[in-house]
Amino acid sequence: MDGLVFERMQGKKSLVSWTSMMAGLTMQGYGEEAIQLFHELEKSGVRPDGVTFISILYACSHAGLIKEGCKYFSKMREMYGIEPATEHYGCMVDLYGRVGQLQKAYEFVIQMSISLNAIIWRTLLSACNIHNNVKLAEQVKERLAELDPSNSGDHDLLLNIYAVVGKWKDVATVRRSMTDQRLK
Repeated sequence: MDGLVFERMQGKKSLVSWTSMMAGLTMQGYGEEAIQLFHELEKSGVRPDGVTFISILYACSHAGLIKEGCKYFSKMREMYGIEPATEHYGCMVDLYGRVGQLQKAYEFVIQMSISLNAIIWRTLLSACNIHNNVKLAEQVKERLAELDPSNSGDHDLLLNIYAVVGKWKDVATVRRSMTDQRLK
């Protein structure tokens, strides 16, 4: 129904309506359709903004389209002059993380041109959790400890990774650390 309303908006489609449709398609699992809509937006002469690029990067992430995501990330800067914000970087880290390219995600984070924050590191830690990458998870957790040492969720993620791979001594160490720090 929403698509029908959007299609009937002859000459009245604003950037908000384009971006809303892309976000809606992505949330419903239609990432490739969202990308096609982005191409239509460009052809229409409407200029995308940072929010539009969050939607399209999110679509690429959820559809596992790495090459396309990288292309749009570059296009955002080079063609439209939009400097990436934390949300854009987060989408890219999520994109690499979802497909298991954790080292690439880590390198991307290290090379970011904005100051690193806990959200970006947590996105990568979550990907390490999904793919059971203990070594990288430990490196990421060290970075998180510098930024937000009292976040129990970070400890929980690391604890879960240790448990899945059977590193029970490390599970006990993390639990003890959480108790010592009075984290729940």
